[in-house]
Amino acid sequence: MPTRVVTRTPDRRVPSQRGLQTRQKLMDATIQLLATRPYRDIKVMDIAQAVGTSPATFYQYFPDIEGVVLEASGLLAKETKAALKDFKDGSWSSDGLPGAARMVDAVLDGWSGRLPVVRVLTAVAAEGEPRFVKAYAAATRPIARALTAATQSTTPDGAGKELVHALVSGLTAAAGHESAGSVQGLTKYQRRQGLARLVHAAVASTTA
Repeated sequence: MPTRVVTRTPDRRVPSQRGLQTRQKLMDATIQLLATRPYRDIKVMDIAQAVGTSPATFYQYFPDIEGVVLEASGLLAKETKAALKDFKDGSWSSDGLPGAARMVDAVLDGWSGRLPVVRVLTAVAAEGEPRFVKAYAAATRPIARALTAATQSTTPDGAGKELVHALVSGLTAAAGHESAGSVQGLTKYQRRQGLARLVHAAVASTTA
């Protein structure tokens, strides 16, 4: 999906309408490249060439490639929150496995247009880069809240929190394979069903 950009440049200027269009093209080109190439193999020159402009123009609108990913991750966080608005109270868990399947579908369908962003955000956050750690937390917070509400667990040993963390990690890892037709002989539907069973089992174990 197209990525709606913000209206400020790195030096806080407000771009013209033409500038906003250029900025939009630069961001979309970056996301498209992330879908086909390793993150660290992409250079500003590659993005500029894809748009038909110069690296100098790129730097008028973004501080670096990381800036593009972080801005896109901000939109990802807002979209994840919107996608899970009907799941935040945890009531979906009362419907057992079908409820867990709906929750998994809501997350992965909501991310379907930003899978390259999810993959890069997850990978760089795992390396401990502070900006990406913060962005990852913001993007996955709606999922954690929906799961926490479903577990209804405040056990002293932190078992509920540990399960939520593990489930969020599983969902973000699974997003990296969403565009693949088959993984280890499993279709996308089968992979999602496996995640739903995992979510259901985890939630059931804390509410039993």
